[in-house]
Amino acid sequence: MAELTIPQTMTPKRHPGEIAIDRVWRFFCSVRAAVWEVSVLAVMVLIGTLRGSSVPNTIGELLPFTQPLVDRWYAYDIFKSLPFAGLLALLSIAIAVCTINRVPGIWSSITDPTVVTSRGFIASADVSATITPATGADDVTGLLRAHLKARRYRVVEQELNGDTHLYADKNRFGKLGTFPFHLALIMVLVGGIVGARYGFRDDEFIVAEGSTEQLLNGTSLSVRLEDFQDSYNPLGAPMEYRSDLVLYDGDEEVKRQSITVNNPMTYDSVVFYQTSFGPAVSLIVTDLSGTVVYDGTVPLGRYTAKENPDAPAGVLDLPNIGQRLIVVGPDANPAIDPEKDTLGLLSGELHLQLRDTTTAGTAPAQTGTVAVGDGATIGGYTVTFVRDRQWTMLQVASNPGIPIFWAAAFMMIGGLGIVFYFPHRRIRGIVSSASGPQEIQLAALAKRDWSAKRSFEQLIEDIDRELPVTTRITRRDGDARERPAALVSA
Repeated sequence: MAELTIPQTMTPKRHPGEIAIDRVWRFFCSVRAAVWEVSVLAVMVLIGTLRGSSVPNTIGELLPFTQPLVDRWYAYDIFKSLPFAGLLALLSIAIAVCTINRVPGIWSSITDPTVVTSRGFIASADVSATITPATGADDVTGLLRAHLKARRYRVVEQELNGDTHLYADKNRFGKLGTFPFHLALIMVLVGGIVGARYGFRDDEFIVAEGSTEQLLNGTSLSVRLEDFQDSYNPLGAPMEYRSDLVLYDGDEEVKRQSITVNNPMTYDSVVFYQTSFGPAVSLIVTDLSGTVVYDGTVPLGRYTAKENPDAPAGVLDLPNIGQRLIVVGPDANPAIDPEKDTLGLLSGELHLQLRDTTTAGTAPAQTGTVAVGDGATIGGYTVTFVRDRQWTMLQVASNPGIPIFWAAAFMMIGGLGIVFYFPHRRIRGIVSSASGPQEIQLAALAKRDWSAKRSFEQLIEDIDRELPVTTRITRRDGDARERPAALVSA
């Protein structure tokens, strides 16, 4: 008895490298992975945003055992961390891979669209039309083709079983507008990485009038406050305050500008915003031989003294001589709680405390009082109160990713403009070959697209007016409109 042998089809063995690449590619295309990545990114952004608020401290007060975690929360800037940058990079790669995955299909639909359709598809379309030529009309199909081409439609035809299948579209290259949009998303993420890793923000950068302060944060910039002007309304509230700044890059002056609250100064990627101001004093400190150890301005008001909590105070560290000078001004509100004013300073006077920082705080502070224009000798040093001045508080922010964001914004707007202002309009149809009057069935590919449906209906109405036909527009909701054949002039 003969045996029937069925040959086994051997699946070719795949190379391990090919398998690894395929799995990595599938991971980046996975919707599930994308959901997890976006969810983790949202949690990171929330953690980084709340770091600058009182929420962590509130959690620590309600749950004392979490205080070590709260302390680390305040100390850790997640936006500058490698995990945050890595997650943005992962999302960028995922968007790029998914975009590359879509290129062949989109390009094929542009250059080699599917022409053949079915009457069932046309009948189930949200909006369709039936065109019946008038008796004696010649080559209505050719007239329809010319009509579509005159309205910038590309017309592709294919014969099947004696019927002519028709595909018409316009603005087909508008589909490519999604690629600049996707590229813009990648650029936004790259800009976020650049800004997080190489940018910085200082919300309390203080420069006293007549002084120059180094910006630090990895830059060679320094800022000098040449002059400060403020104005007040009759009720005593500040109306406007202005800082005249000079910006140096190393020893070279690179910019000079007056800034106000709504008029910041920008240099490269660094922006200086005016935020606040306060009192300051100009001091000269000399030793007994007359050598100047300090000549500058000390901001007041950032601290308060134990001797008078309502009095503005400032701290001047002099590491070159191992001393710390604490400067206390007069009571800012002498009529409120006068019993707290144990110093009794008058306007134009300063209380001074000189502490030796080399003795770890064991030596008592040397104290004294000095009036404006005078000097006071304290602990072997003479402190001269030159004049009252002001200090300005600046918010300094640097984001090197801003140019990338601008480029991404233009690409995003351009891509969206192409997609929305040049939408891809598509029509499928069948020209019947049955005996008797020729019939043309058309349907718009316009699911959930009101604009495309309206455009299709307008096109059919134009055909009805300009060609010797009877048209019938049918909507999926059951509504139908029929127009009689147009009169043809002799």
